[in-house]
Parts: sequence; C-alpha cells; structure tokens
Amino acid sequence: MRLLLGFAAAAVLALGTSVVLASITAQPATPAGALAIANAMAAAPGIVTGASFDKIPPNGTPNGTADAPLTQFPTNGTTFGILTSGNVNNVDHPGTFTSVDDGGGPVKPGGTDRDVTILKINLNAPAGSNCLTFDFKFLSEEFPFYVGSQFNDAFIAELDANTWTTTGSVITAPNNFAFDSSNHVVSVNSTGLGGMTPAQGVGTAFDGGGSTTIAPPAGGSAGGATGLLSASKQLSPGAHSLYLSIFDQGDNILDSAVFLDNLRIGFVPNPAVNCKPGRSRCSSG
Repeated sequence: MRLLLGFAAAAVLALGTSVVLASITAQPATPAGALAIANAMAAAPGIVTGASFDKIPPNGTPNGTADAPLTQFPTNGTTFGILTSGNVNNVDHPGTFTSVDDGGGPVKPGGTDRDVTILKINLNAPAGSNCLTFDFKFLSEEFPFYVGSQFNDAFIAELDANTWTTTGSVITAPNNFAFDSSNHVVSVNSTGLGGMTPAQGVGTAFDGGGSTTIAPPAGGSAGGATGLLSASKQLSPGAHSLYLSIFDQGDNILDSAVFLDNLRIGFVPNPAVNCKPGRSRCSSG
C-alpha cells in the first residue's frame, strides 16, 4: 500500500496566470445523474432511452458532465461526460495532483478494483443500424511512476453484459471493446507503456504538473493521458445496454478519469472491417 504524504498545485495557479477552466457539473449518484451523463454523450436524440449507475463509490463526487472545451472534447455538440475514480471537480484544474479516496471497495468477488463506477446506458438501435461508436480519452495520475505495478487503473466498455474481473494487477475483460492505439485494454500498465503523455493532458489535472511526494518513488511530476480514441462494436437493431466502467486498482488513491462523447449508432456497409473493436468509426444515424 502506498502512503500519500502531500501535494502541491502547479506554480501557474500560484502566480495568478489566467487559466480557462471547463464548466464541470458533478452529477449525483442517481438515475437522473446517470442520464445527464448519457445525454451529454449522445450525438443525436432518441439513442439513449435511460441510464443508471450499476456501481458507484459510497462517497465523493466522482462523475459529471462538462459544457466547455477541455483537451479535444467535446467531439460532438457542446457537452460531454466524465467518469473518474476520485473527484470530477478536480479534473479541469491544471497542475493539481488529484488523489481522492471515495471509500469504494471491490465490486467483483475477490477483486482488486476500488472506487468503481459502472455506468449503464440503455440504448435504442434504429432499424438498419449495425454499429455503435463513441469517442473517449483516458487520463491518470498513476502515470508515469506506477506503470508496470499493481496500481493498474483502467477503463472498460462492454455491450449487453458486464463481465470484467480483476485479480492482482490483472484485468480480465473478454467483453471489452475499447482499446488503446496498440489494441490493448485501456489501463495504466498497458496504455501507459507508450500511449500516454503529459502533453495529452494539458488543461487538466493530468498534465504532469502536479508535484507529489509518494513513497515509493520519492516524488515528482505526475499525470498523463491518451490521445483521442474511439471504440466501436457491432450490434443489431433494438434495445441494448452499454456498460462503461472506470476504477482504481490496488488501492483507492491517485485518480484516473475518462472523457466520453459522440455516442452514436449508425450503419456501415462492411461492419467486419469498419466496425471492429478499437478505433474504427461508423457514420451517425
């Protein structure tokens, strides 16, 4: 277990430099809060028919919506959703080292997951549609010090069944369809090996500007993010459920987050090629 000893905000804030913050609204741990996040993601009306939190930590304000630009988001419209394993209100504060314990234990039997949010979004796939797609970005304070460790925070997307499990630093997610640029499950240990940089987190708390003292290591700048990614999954017309999960792994500190937007369901002529899990896109409809 790591011992959190302290943190310092970025000097840019101390010097009074003008910083434009996104307008983030923390959403409650209720169906109304879940629906607000789902609607903030949706590219067109009628796709989302309902939402709820299958799991959410007992304390804190981990999740919310934003209605102003932050990194590459929003990617459609004027709003997007944010899930975190800590405090969503910290996300748009550059240079902040965000490490919040929301008191959430494992939600999977024998698991090492902590501070878990599982957002369930009920969807209606119109007649003729065959592909679901959304845009996302993963951000974490675990980067770069804890890449390759037991603190393997992750983001997982699943359709119609929530089946992921954790043990030690291992994440088993056979139903996952969100991958990084190397087609790995999006986690600190996989994506952090080459798919995350502080530059991708500029404007957020995950910009590498948060100075922290953690043992081990002795401390330094922390935080990084992936680039803009998309996840796609084939589906049939009718009712479906999208499960979006984010969690700490190994302990409850050093927050991670995911930005979510441009949720759409459409048609592609060759789904085996154009709607593969990973970064492929499908036309909205």
